Amino acid sequence: MTSKHSLRPTNPTGSQREISLLFEVFVLNQRLRTLTSAALAGSGLRADEYAVYSLLFDAGPMTPTGMARQMGMPLTTVLDYLRSMRERGHVARRRDVSDGRAFVARLTASGLRQFHRASRAWNDALRDFEPALGMPVGEVRRALHAIDDATATTLRGLVQRSIGRAG
Repeated sequence: MTSKHSLRPTNPTGSQREISLLFEVFVLNQRLRTLTSAALAGSGLRADEYAVYSLLFDAGPMTPTGMARQMGMPLTTVLDYLRSMRERGHVARRRDVSDGRAFVARLTASGLRQFHRASRAWNDALRDFEPALGMPVGEVRRALHAIDDATATTLRGLVQRSIGRAG
């Protein structure tokens, strides 16, 4: 499959050279951020916010720690999103019955309305995106899971080496 937009940089002669896979994933991430931002423009939510609303919609009430784990975000970032959503009246909190120190967040009726408004825009983009892949979505998901696993493994190794150097 040939891409109209190469992830590989060109040199002054216009020929492409191989670059690291990690850099290609980084560039792809930037393009996906641009796509999702354009898709949600005017919907009332940014792409990063829509991700938090989507998680609460799909998974139901969750603790911020669970959300951070699911989304691969720092807990402080999730707490910032939840604070902003709560200020808008889009999320409610209640104590977690299994851990009295924690709370569980859920979308309110207003938050659900906002999520559904943004979902219409998201789904319009998704209808164009999936066929443009040129391969079964299941194959893409398997590749993304492999990338996620490799990322987690590599990050653990970097943390361990960092701890080893510090200790």
